[in-house]
Amino acid sequence: MSYWMKSLLLLPFMFVACVQAEPLQKSFSDWQLTCNNAAFCVARSFPGDNGLVMTLSRGAGVSDRPLLRIDYGSAYSGELAGGPLKENLLLDQRRLTPDLKHWNVEPHHLATSNAIAIDEFLAQTLDAHTLQLTYQAKATIPLSGMKAALLLMDEVQGRVNGASAWVKRGDRAQWDVPPVPQVPQLPAPLPQPAPLTQEETSGLIDYGTWRVNTDNCSLDPLRREVSVAPLTDTKALLLISCETGAYNVIDLAFEVTRSQPYVARGLTLNLPFTPPGRSDNQMELVNAEFDASNGLLYTFSKGRGLGDCGVATRWQYDGNEFALAEYAEEKTCDAWHSSDDWPTLWVSQPPP
Repeated sequence: MSYWMKSLLLLPFMFVACVQAEPLQKSFSDWQLTCNNAAFCVARSFPGDNGLVMTLSRGAGVSDRPLLRIDYGSAYSGELAGGPLKENLLLDQRRLTPDLKHWNVEPHHLATSNAIAIDEFLAQTLDAHTLQLTYQAKATIPLSGMKAALLLMDEVQGRVNGASAWVKRGDRAQWDVPPVPQVPQLPAPLPQPAPLTQEETSGLIDYGTWRVNTDNCSLDPLRREVSVAPLTDTKALLLISCETGAYNVIDLAFEVTRSQPYVARGLTLNLPFTPPGRSDNQMELVNAEFDASNGLLYTFSKGRGLGDCGVATRWQYDGNEFALAEYAEEKTCDAWHSSDDWPTLWVSQPPP
């Protein structure tokens, strides 16, 4: 059977696999790989609090937008006392002198999106053990888990045994990869509702404080906080604090009519997938905030007080329920980046 015929027969299966891209987050020694439902993957070394981190990211399909970064300090922008990165990297205790013609070079950052430059760098480092800063022994990137992380990235994106693979290359052409998976489209945002009047606000807060059934809450009613915001011109969102910890507050959410007699309906956040390491897909409203101007609900569950790890989500109200717009998670608590830069496990297309 010809190669072309084999490729045509494989395409339907490749497409199905790609459409059903399953979010994942997995650790390999000192590396973490995260892939979302669009098969966009990010691999990075940890711990970030050592100061030196390598990150590789890549999208699915032919237009893959690869990126390789080496950073000394995630937010650092000043001059380095010991000299710039480009002149002070050791690979297995030998000075590394990569060709930086196609790199963006700053004292504390090295980055390239050039596919050939990335291939050349990986050829030097995939089987190495450590990448280290010459004048700071603690600033070390362990490389032992990088190869396994990138191999799984290749598998998720259907690149194994192809010319575009980063680890296990073969004879398949560069373009012979599954397409980018389709992701769900968010509903169009509703018209911005009329602001709540003072009378509506007072009545709803009173109703949420004393009359909504919150029997499952551990917080005493006198300690509960109630916030209210307009959902539509006829409905409002009640958020009632139910459980509290050192740095997380869990709310209950209710959709309530804006005028009396009040009619309330409990709202839940149901994920369209089951996150790695969990057995269910229901989200708690942790540190929840709602923006009535665009119908977006945000949650931010901190893994620790610093807020450098945890889960951050964004939801769009469609007039009846909240649809997931984005789910980001960082399991590694190493002070490397804020929630705005956490890797995503789920994304949706913007509204039409």
